[in-house]
Amino acid sequence: MFKESLAKHNLPVQLTALINDTTGTLIASHYVNPRTKIAVIFGTGCNAAYMEHVKDIPKFANLGVPPDADMAINCEWGAFDSFEHEHLPRTKYDIIVDEASNKPGEQAFEKLISGRYLGEILRLVLCELIDEGVLFLGQNTYKLEKPYCFDTAFLSLMESDPTDELLMIIGIFTHFFAIETTLAERQFFRALAKLIGRRAARLSSCGIAAIVKKMGYLEEGCAVGADGSLYNKYPGFADRVHEGLQDIFGDKGRNIVTYHAEDGSGVGSAIIAAMTKIRKDAGLYLHV
Repeated sequence: MFKESLAKHNLPVQLTALINDTTGTLIASHYVNPRTKIAVIFGTGCNAAYMEHVKDIPKFANLGVPPDADMAINCEWGAFDSFEHEHLPRTKYDIIVDEASNKPGEQAFEKLISGRYLGEILRLVLCELIDEGVLFLGQNTYKLEKPYCFDTAFLSLMESDPTDELLMIIGIFTHFFAIETTLAERQFFRALAKLIGRRAARLSSCGIAAIVKKMGYLEEGCAVGADGSLYNKYPGFADRVHEGLQDIFGDKGRNIVTYHAEDGSGVGSAIIAAMTKIRKDAGLYLHV
């Protein structure tokens, strides 16, 4: 269908490969830094990719692929622990987010980590306190009652507010929600934002640690190419990921270093397209 659409508009484009942003980031990051073994996306959604040994992929056992080759694996780890919910430590707010979403039960890991949901988690806490009569007394809070009205960018601004009076938080609540706040409330909001942001980062480090442990990267260490608005713009997110890795692995956790992968998906697409063309021209294209 994609090729038909390109032809319909007479575009001089040949479709060579279809990839996602995570595998693109992996290949682009490895191209720039050969120590890169893992790529992660922390933005509106979350995901990871890594290079797996073909000999350890059961589906490839009888396809004639050289066992010493490696293949990029798109983890789609945002779906980890979906439906069963046996492993992730969910709060009542996480459960509300899940049940009210357009995909209840699905993307369980992503709903604890990604930028799409962090603001909504904080909003639900505020709404509960409003209902209990301990917050914004005597004020009209109807604007806060709209799901997903509290953007995750607000948490980032709240955490980075440098003023003693937390003027940035004053601006958020007065401008977007027409609500007046006390200094004590603003201090609480910032502390709550830090809790939510820190949990997201530390859960993210658990995902990275799982791949590191599976592939045996801990001793020699590896680099992790990271992209996405949460990683790039949320204050302290990368530091908290590193903190989590050190808590999991001890001092050896310092061997796992994340770094910003500039336009990983775009550059990765170009590299993969070039590699695929070379393989097809050489008759090495695999038909599965």
